[in-house]
Amino acid sequence: MKQNQFQTPIKIWYDILPGGPGVKWPILKVKLKHSETSLPQPLIALVDSGANKSILHPLVAEALGFNLEKLGASDKGISVSGEYKSWQLPAIDINIYGYDFNLPFTVIDNERLIWPCILGEDSIFNFARLDFQKFKGYFELRFRKDIN
Repeated sequence: MKQNQFQTPIKIWYDILPGGPGVKWPILKVKLKHSETSLPQPLIALVDSGANKSILHPLVAEALGFNLEKLGASDKGISVSGEYKSWQLPAIDINIYGYDFNLPFTVIDNERLIWPCILGEDSIFNFARLDFQKFKGYFELRFRKDIN
């Protein structure tokens, strides 16, 4: 079995959520685009190994041109932050440190959602190796060479 080969690691320091309580998180800056609509500036995205789906905040989805009412009936779910409605979006173009991907996202309508973007198991973990080293204050991101 051929082993995956990885690019040179990118060291990313844990960072504080702007306006947050000072907790340091594994955060990436990402650029999003759907169809002809690009967000004018990068968003912060939480890298969440415990999330099985990648998530966009409803306001981000609207800024990308999605109308949640036109996406059809919502699904219902529950998480640690409570009950929510969700919609599956068509794949979105995302740029992470110069690497482009087309990823699935779920929009979650939950008033307690504080993140504009969450990258879960269905996205970044498929094309990159992540080594979380919180005790050192950073994590390393290594993109796979065979798909990048």
